[in-house]
Amino acid sequence: MLFTTVTFAYFMAILFLIYYIVPAKFRWMVLLAGNGYFYYQTGYKSFLFMIGTIILSYTFGILIEKTGKKSYIMWLAVLFVVSILVVMRTSLGRTIAPVGLSFYSMITLGYCIDVHRGSVKAQRNIFKYALFVSFFPHVIQGPFSDYNELSSQLFAEHKFDYNLCVRGMYRICFGLMKKLIIADRITYIIDDVYETGDGYFGLTVLFVLCLYSIQLYCDFSGYVDISAGCSNLLGIKLQENFNVPYMAKSMAEFWRRWHMSLGLWFKNYVFFPVQRTKLCNSIRKYMKKKKNKYGMNVLPSVIGLVLVWTLIGLWHGFNWNYLLYDWTCGLIIIFSELIKPVYDKVNGLAPKVFKSKFMDFLRIVRTFLLVTLTFLWFRPTSVSVSVNIFKNMFLGVGLKTCLEFMYWHSYDLFLISFPLIILFIVDAMKYRNIDVCQKLHKLNPVLRYGIYVAGLVLIYVCKGDRSAVAFAYSIF
Repeated sequence: MLFTTVTFAYFMAILFLIYYIVPAKFRWMVLLAGNGYFYYQTGYKSFLFMIGTIILSYTFGILIEKTGKKSYIMWLAVLFVVSILVVMRTSLGRTIAPVGLSFYSMITLGYCIDVHRGSVKAQRNIFKYALFVSFFPHVIQGPFSDYNELSSQLFAEHKFDYNLCVRGMYRICFGLMKKLIIADRITYIIDDVYETGDGYFGLTVLFVLCLYSIQLYCDFSGYVDISAGCSNLLGIKLQENFNVPYMAKSMAEFWRRWHMSLGLWFKNYVFFPVQRTKLCNSIRKYMKKKKNKYGMNVLPSVIGLVLVWTLIGLWHGFNWNYLLYDWTCGLIIIFSELIKPVYDKVNGLAPKVFKSKFMDFLRIVRTFLLVTLTFLWFRPTSVSVSVNIFKNMFLGVGLKTCLEFMYWHSYDLFLISFPLIILFIVDAMKYRNIDVCQKLHKLNPVLRYGIYVAGLVLIYVCKGDRSAVAFAYSIF
């Protein structure tokens, strides 16, 4: 059941009505039933697989708590989850892989680790635990949710909150605009180029690469906006997953703003534990003896980053494209960390120049282009296609060809132009910590509702005119 379908709109409307009609203490049960129905629509095999995962991880959680500091049960839970993910990444497993497996499996894994650490208590009510794992807004594409943060909201007796519901509707509409207009129409433009990489070169390739960066952002963040909006309608606030990533001034900052819950998950459950291993502690002690503060701090971080980016690549899939994508991102961040002393020294020579707004703008452009080039590994179906597209980018300028390409796709480009302007304005305001929804809410009611109606008309008129396009990250 795609978030962008009329069927989902009916489902959400019915769930919303029932949720607030029943007594507050029973609302979590209504939500659990809604989760079950929503996920059952993805297929009964996926539904049964999720139930099995919930039962096993629930059992692991209780056993981990009972065994206290003994870690073998926790490692069995880790082995179980990782084994399932590995099997489902094989060619045979992909034919039966449940939708959203890699997202809700990581959530259950984080829960088991937190129980072992003692930061959360094992949930004894299996139905309440099932509600946490299967919460429909995050079950297919995230964001990764922390048990302590989300469970307290899921089981709370929510009252109808008009302001939160208005914010939810705003985010749903904004997410639909991102997905149905910008992301889907860009997909129509770029698909042929990414199929083989042949027949396009120079500026056309660069233009398409930039469009893909926008398309992926609008597709994924559009899903998150709809997800967060639906949660708001139910009185629940999900963790933010994007924070204006294309305003980042470095690759490291980009990844602190892009898919933030994924980065936080790997930081908490991989990077920090690696920093506490004997190897990293030995490196720090050795460097301390050598009075090398730089090596003491940087080398353990490099080890952690290499492991994190390798695991993220494998999480995306057993495909060289994904590994090369994540390794490229990781290497850029590691290289930036290694040359940071030189970078800081150069900036210190002329602080008024290097700390100016113009230089910040150049850093933003540089980072966007770097991110765009790394996505060259992410989108194509094979390494050979990625390499072919990259080579074609340097076969000439091709200004005339690029203009012709834009002309042939002028209809789609025209329809996404105004939504892109809206997206840029909203993101610019968010970057400056301006609450757009609050600003809208303060407008004259006639003007405010006029904007809402105009937004819905814009979505209806400009949305993609082909069959529904699935969300990009649903394949993970």
